[in-house]
Amino acid sequence: MFGLFGCKNKSKDPSAASATGVKYKVIYDGDSKSWYQNAKDTYAPGEQVELYYNLIATDTDYSFTLDDAPVNYQYDEDKGFVIRFTMPEYDVTLKCISKNSMVYVPPTEEPDTMLVDSYRAITGTDGGDGYDEYTLYSYDSDSAKLYVYHQQGDASETETVYLVPGEVIGECYAAIERHMLRSWKTVTDPVAYDGATLVCKYKDGDQYVRVTSDKMPEDGEEAFSEIEAVLKSYIKPEYLIQE
Repeated sequence: MFGLFGCKNKSKDPSAASATGVKYKVIYDGDSKSWYQNAKDTYAPGEQVELYYNLIATDTDYSFTLDDAPVNYQYDEDKGFVIRFTMPEYDVTLKCISKNSMVYVPPTEEPDTMLVDSYRAITGTDGGDGYDEYTLYSYDSDSAKLYVYHQQGDASETETVYLVPGEVIGECYAAIERHMLRSWKTVTDPVAYDGATLVCKYKDGDQYVRVTSDKMPEDGEEAFSEIEAVLKSYIKPEYLIQE
């Protein structure tokens, strides 16, 4: 009886499975196989898997898991993140976990701290020169203050103040991260925007970052417009506190 059934208790030998040509799947979470260089759908058990991940954004932290367990990786200047593991004798799921490390946490002890400033000046027009500026300040954990300045032609500057939902802060910083404003100082072959002066200044930790349309990437005007649009979307009568 032992000779007939005792073999069922033996552990599987990956080298034996490999010799039979059996392979197992690497499931790239979220259909993300194209994110990895050198990636294959299947590997033989015991095979050394080596993948390269180079979709690396500024101010983002990355980690990788294999079946929800951390997997070791290294960084190579030419290849990006290098992920290595030994293929087990079963299908596995590989995940890339990214976290924005530049997420702004609104201050609680320092209200009236300037967070984001968007400025657009039109010059060189016949009597129509002027500017619009939107400045966002901290207020409390739920709200922020939005100051709106407008000046046109020979008229005096006007100031309007709104108490707006604090979610505007996250929306602004999401746009800042999406357009990678912090990296603009290292842009090669920068371009300048004609017809207007665009400026964005924002709080980044204990410092401020300031970018202008005099030195921006080719699609930089989109960043200024998006941040400006976010702030303008909160200019509503119900938020008005001073005019």
